[in-house]
Amino acid sequence: MDCSPEPAETPHKNWTDRIQAVLEIILVSGLISSFLAYLPFSALPDWSAGLLLNSAEYVSLYLLVESGITLLFVAMILKARGESLYSLGLCLDKWKPNVVIGLLVVPFLFLINSAVNLLFHVYLPRYYTERNPLTESIGSPQQLLLFIFSALIAGGIKEELQRAFILNRFRRYLGGAGVGLVLWSLAFGAGHYVQGAQGITAAAVYGLIFGIIYLASGNLIAPIIAHGAYDTLALLGYWFTSGRFK
Repeated sequence: MDCSPEPAETPHKNWTDRIQAVLEIILVSGLISSFLAYLPFSALPDWSAGLLLNSAEYVSLYLLVESGITLLFVAMILKARGESLYSLGLCLDKWKPNVVIGLLVVPFLFLINSAVNLLFHVYLPRYYTERNPLTESIGSPQQLLLFIFSALIAGGIKEELQRAFILNRFRRYLGGAGVGLVLWSLAFGAGHYVQGAQGITAAAVYGLIFGIIYLASGNLIAPIIAHGAYDTLALLGYWFTSGRFK
């Protein structure tokens, strides 16, 4: 069976379908899941918003909870629609070349990160940041491993399934996958606002690349591998170059 996110038949599109697609996108976009994931933390005694960014354990737990909620929303919608994860491109057909593609993309992602850093350092020094406020909370090998695990779940798996779902909704109901790719890449970048303008820009470009890989291959394996490998290597690189490794 061909593993492709494109449906076998293009459904008849009316305003009801389009409104439903918009509501589904909002549901899995992270807006609702972020709020729901934050509620348990805000109920803790002596809780302050800054504590979430200053604790690797809290950051990791929050990412895992938010990811679980988002994936639950995706699963519920797919079940209600009679669709499956396979229809989003999550299958093992030709997995080997897709793994290779994903790994080959990783060095390119680091080049993009360097280019964005240089751009901000030279032309936008006011917004240039040397450190990521999220990774600054990592202070031990155990926290590093926890952060890598949560990044793999939240980044490599959740964000790519989320992107595939949204791009397919745009493809089928809202003007095409290309429109969805541009809009969601911008939204994806904005979702990294805690990392500043530099982080927003880099994330938007990454989202664009992951989306292009997904749409070109029709398979989620390549973007999942690329995203997960990049996050893992970036965290390891931070740990070994930050002076915290002893």
